[in-house]
Amino acid sequence: MGCASLEDPKVSHTGVKIHEVLKKVMLRVGAEHFSGVASDNTGNTTLARSLLQDEFSWIIILPDSCHRMSSLCKDIGSIAFFRPVIKKIHRTIKYFKNSNIASAHLRRRRKDLHIKRGLVSVGKTRFGTIYHSGESLRRCLKPIRQLCTEKIINIPEVNNYFIEGRFTTNKFEVELRQLLTVLAPIAKAITCLESTHSTVSDVYLFWLAVTAMIHQIITEDITGLPTEVTEKI
Repeated sequence: MGCASLEDPKVSHTGVKIHEVLKKVMLRVGAEHFSGVASDNTGNTTLARSLLQDEFSWIIILPDSCHRMSSLCKDIGSIAFFRPVIKKIHRTIKYFKNSNIASAHLRRRRKDLHIKRGLVSVGKTRFGTIYHSGESLRRCLKPIRQLCTEKIINIPEVNNYFIEGRFTTNKFEVELRQLLTVLAPIAKAITCLESTHSTVSDVYLFWLAVTAMIHQIITEDITGLPTEVTEKI
């Protein structure tokens, strides 16, 4: 009989089962070589790490740094000032995702303008997803504006924000850049910490870098954000 793993769809991912799988790995390597365990705060993983600590008392329970930083992105995104621009990002990305014709036009324009990467959908599972989607939209602003200005496409509800020469178009770009400037240090730190080679010391180092960057953004007024917004950040 083969040993069941969490990759087996027939296996229920209960806290007890996760604990059993982790324990087998630890005993195979040598439990004394492990000093900590990290996971998100879902019920089954929380139980699994608690059971592991009960059995191996020296194990330190560590929070999932990527999950915590992603939550920070969500908290910043929930600030009322950023909600309108995030809504526009969602509307635009969704339009191109659901329209094959619009996507084909965008691909051709990107090729003409030597823009290699396209739009990134807003996902529920990827950490810092709003940053990656927003950055992809910023990258494709020029071809999207050309398509909207030439009336080749019409993006429902947000088309006016992509017509060249309009105040609303420039205002949207400023708001988009403000959001991305604030989220960039966090999202980039998450990408680095998702590496299988990252350590606890890396978490501390990147957290210091994130706080230092955000402090600089706020104190040096790099983005031009209103005072009440920077105070909430």
